[in-house]
Amino acid sequence: MTRVSKRLALWFACVAVCAGQSVRLVPDIAVAEAEYRDSEEAWLRNDPNLEKELLSADPEQMKGRIRRAASLRDTVMVKKEAYLNLLIERLQTTLGTMQRASSLSELPVGALKSDLEAQQARILGDQERLEALMADLPQGDEYFLVHRALEAEHTDLVNLQNNIALRIRSLENAGKAQDAAKSALAADTLAQKLQSILKVWEQERAGTIRQRTSWTQLYRTMEQTVDPKARTSSERAALSAAAPGSGPAGRAKSGAPPRAAAGAAGISSGLAGVWVYQSQPGAWSGYGEPEMITLELNEDGSTLRGTYTARLPVPSGLHSIRLELEGARESATAARLQWKSQVPAAAGEIEIRLGSDGRLFLERTRSDDSYIPKGMEVLLRQ
Repeated sequence: MTRVSKRLALWFACVAVCAGQSVRLVPDIAVAEAEYRDSEEAWLRNDPNLEKELLSADPEQMKGRIRRAASLRDTVMVKKEAYLNLLIERLQTTLGTMQRASSLSELPVGALKSDLEAQQARILGDQERLEALMADLPQGDEYFLVHRALEAEHTDLVNLQNNIALRIRSLENAGKAQDAAKSALAADTLAQKLQSILKVWEQERAGTIRQRTSWTQLYRTMEQTVDPKARTSSERAALSAAAPGSGPAGRAKSGAPPRAAAGAAGISSGLAGVWVYQSQPGAWSGYGEPEMITLELNEDGSTLRGTYTARLPVPSGLHSIRLELEGARESATAARLQWKSQVPAAAGEIEIRLGSDGRLFLERTRSDDSYIPKGMEVLLRQ
């Protein structure tokens, strides 16, 4: 480089500094997502027997294991929040680009659709990975909390995927309208759709922040449970009933008094009858808490028939649904039922399981129409 070239380079550098310019590294969403998924997998595979050995292993060793699991879980929540922050920032940028383009009465349909399809592909990949992790986890009451957390994550991903699919469909319709008329109204409509997607991600981020606090409290409670100095016999019995492994095997290890009477009463009455939803913590998973649910079941030999009537929240508001159910009992306490809806014309599958405490766990595991979302509710006999 000649002396003149060096002076020109120095001059341009000085101009850039004086103009307030700076180099900014833009975070990559794929990297943030990979870090989040890796941390989640590390937490899942860290100590699979933690809940099972909560009250049987050495207390001092168990406290160390609990703190390790708590640290890994907290890392998961931090990475997830960072990932969601980047997604929200991307959506906000896209929305700003669209609003600027709307002033010219033309929408960047191709770019917006590609961005939504990329998000949909990532969510479907996340869903498949989570289902694989869930399949690897052992079954049993001692893993109830872990399964519950993973099922909630799975439900959130399903809801987000359904929502984005609706937005892609709406975006395609907006693109056709733009090609026909180049109207500003199409731009306003699309802005509202993107605002709805942005709201969903912001709600997911808010839920992540709340879940981080809940997980911290859960591991703090587990540590108090295994601390001989901080635990009385009555506290241990109460915590054992509420903790993972609270089934018959878990109660035998913890010494907590079994609730055989309540469980026997719930099982002996069978699946048939009228079941209703009552609002309580942890009694649902999905886009939002149901407003009303009534499940009526009748037994005909090994076949169950009935109706499921509900008002369920979805991104666009509350939907009133009525499903006709029919299916075979898999056991005295479990069944897999097929459902059909007349309005809208749709079909899907529901799984029900009667708990030892008399509560009925109902999950909509399959739905071919996003009007009727997937989700889970805990019902009580009327």
